[in-house]
Amino acid sequence: MKPKQILITNDDGIQDQGLEVLVEIMSTYGQVYVVAPATNMSATSHGMTLNRPLKAQNLKLPYVELAISLDGTPADCVKYATTFLNLKPNLVISGINNEANVGTDILYSGTVSAAIEANLLGYPAMAVSTAAADYESVKDYLPTILKKWFGQSLDPKYTLNLNFPVDRQPKGIEITTVGISTYEHVYTEENGGHRLSGVFIDLEQPEETDVKTLLRGYISLSPLKVQLEDKEKMAELKKWF
Repeated sequence: MKPKQILITNDDGIQDQGLEVLVEIMSTYGQVYVVAPATNMSATSHGMTLNRPLKAQNLKLPYVELAISLDGTPADCVKYATTFLNLKPNLVISGINNEANVGTDILYSGTVSAAIEANLLGYPAMAVSTAAADYESVKDYLPTILKKWFGQSLDPKYTLNLNFPVDRQPKGIEITTVGISTYEHVYTEENGGHRLSGVFIDLEQPEETDVKTLLRGYISLSPLKVQLEDKEKMAELKKWF
């Protein structure tokens, strides 16, 4: 079933090209509402703004019923839209992020956290990222993926984490587990301070992980669900007491 109302957000800021592309794509499926950070909020994870008031500004964007720039995090944007603005979207979609959000990078991602916040509030969600900022590839393949998804019931209990590879023509799409992303952690001097940097390290891990799938040139699709406890470990701990 196609959604009638779609809420879009991101973590790169409301003026980012990826959001503009996503709005254009999603406008063919229903009414689009945008509530997104006023500035780049990458790697803010699931942070919320509690120590100061949030400030909102109305903007005009093509294809959009309502566009709000919020000086908060991606998770702030989803909560603000669905509570204060009282929007009741059939779908929340976050992106398009201009870097991949796979493996343990998911824990840091504002893009993915916005979608998970939607789940916590009772809305089905998708996070969309591309490893090469190749939005043309997303334009080509996202409608096919959405058609498959809209043919099913949109479940608010999980987020679909969708990632496009560097390759302009992906080899296909694979349903993936969540792998491990790691980097050389190096702090370099910059403007009197230190900036975290370092190249990606290709760890040995199963080929079905999202990390390896992207490296092999496939689109990665991982269903994410909030379940923090480890049931096997719980059973072990119960034996202790």
